[in-house]
Amino acid sequence: MEPAERVFAQDFSAARHTADSGDGRGGSYVVTPGAAWCRRLFIVGALTERRGSGEIVQARIADPTGAFQVSADWQSPDAVETLGYIEPPAFVAVTGRAALTGSGERACANVEAEAINVVNRTARDLWVLSTAGATLDRLEALQDGRDERAAAARRLYGITDGGIRGMAAMVRTALATVRPDTAVGEIAPLAGRDLLLDALEGEGGARGIGFEDAVAAGVRSGLSAREARTALEELLAAGECYQPSSGMIKLI
Repeated sequence: MEPAERVFAQDFSAARHTADSGDGRGGSYVVTPGAAWCRRLFIVGALTERRGSGEIVQARIADPTGAFQVSADWQSPDAVETLGYIEPPAFVAVTGRAALTGSGERACANVEAEAINVVNRTARDLWVLSTAGATLDRLEALQDGRDERAAAARRLYGITDGGIRGMAAMVRTALATVRPDTAVGEIAPLAGRDLLLDALEGEGGARGIGFEDAVAAGVRSGLSAREARTALEELLAAGECYQPSSGMIKLI
């Protein structure tokens, strides 16, 4: 699977062009003014709005520079279901496909979600740091003109030195939102059973907690809906919890 690019919302939402890869694999890239060539994206930001239900859900996810337009449909049912459990505002991480609809100035860049998880502020800050580094590398390539993809992006958008300085200012704006004690690193992988077990501590009363409420608690702790259901089945199989009555879950 192709690696997911890290791009700030201001840069991605300004995309107006696509380009063929030229590698014989087919498909096209969404090309941004900042010289990001995107087929897939990994973004982290604040879910501020969610619209729709059923098989199609749309969302607005903000980072320090702007907002991504995100959609999830029948092709990614787990993303649709997970979004349904998340109440804005919440920090979320999204992996998805980059898409461009329309053309010219009417073009609109959006992210077609493949997976979504609730995260915390630290994960958002780590994403800002890594995205800032990737963006500055691309801006340097735009400046020196030796990279073919950067040169192509510069021609497509007519990027000037002033435009590059403006995008560097965007990076500074994003970095100013990162807490000073945040160290550069990767976002830690999630351990499903342990996360759900912690999330269910203290939930429910004497009768326990409803199955769907347990899944929702898992989503709030950082699992997808599918991961939460799987973790719940594992906890039941391991005897960590039981069903006192139909549709209810109670920890041992």
